[in-house]
Amino acid sequence: MIKKTIILGIAILSLNSAAYAADWIRLNITNTEKYIYLDHDSISKNENNLYYVVRFKNNSDKEKIAYLKYGINEDKIGIIKVKEYNPEKYESPKVWQESYAFMKKVNEDSFFNNINNFVKDDEMVQKLVTTRQLRKQNTRSNNSELIKKYGEKYPEMKDYITSVESKIRENWKLPVTNSGGVAKVQFKISREGKLISCEIKQSSGNKNNDDSAIAAVKNTEPFDAFPQNADKNLKEINILMTFDYYVMDVNKK
Repeated sequence: MIKKTIILGIAILSLNSAAYAADWIRLNITNTEKYIYLDHDSISKNENNLYYVVRFKNNSDKEKIAYLKYGINEDKIGIIKVKEYNPEKYESPKVWQESYAFMKKVNEDSFFNNINNFVKDDEMVQKLVTTRQLRKQNTRSNNSELIKKYGEKYPEMKDYITSVESKIRENWKLPVTNSGGVAKVQFKISREGKLISCEIKQSSGNKNNDDSAIAAVKNTEPFDAFPQNADKNLKEINILMTFDYYVMDVNKK
């Protein structure tokens, strides 16, 4: 049975590539040393089968990706293919889900069984969707006071700040880590779009998480210059941005 009451944190990420946009969710599974991520957007179901994709990695291994198929009526799992993970070559479910897979019963203690039990639980997946949407809204409204402050005094800066946040999130690469938590990064941008400073204001409690948040900001530089009609006295803006790492517990009771 799936543990339905424990939610440890969240790693929210959308990987936008030319091939396919993924929504990776970190899964906490106690019976494996692997780091596991589920692409929520890959989950699809028809009358007979359930399809989904997971990423996994040991400390020393290269990161891999597995395309999985679950036979609903026969209660068997098939691995359609496993390969090294490359976000630029990640394929839409429509490309692979009709491929052949050898179906077999999975050991009760297998971490694949834990993942599969979670994915086939419609109620649990819907709970996850609802929770994630709320957390996304809360995270993205974190700078609402800042936007309001600048928006009232400098109306032309509201869209600029929203654009900065959006570009940074596109550059946010999810780290391989067991930990959830929330990191907050404080940074300043000059009128010309130069990053003046960037530091952790609130640690997530995990260095890899904090480093990935800092990297997301730094890798977005150079930023766009302020709008031409922005007040000439506005030399820089100071932004506090939240990075929410969500980890879903899918262990059996």
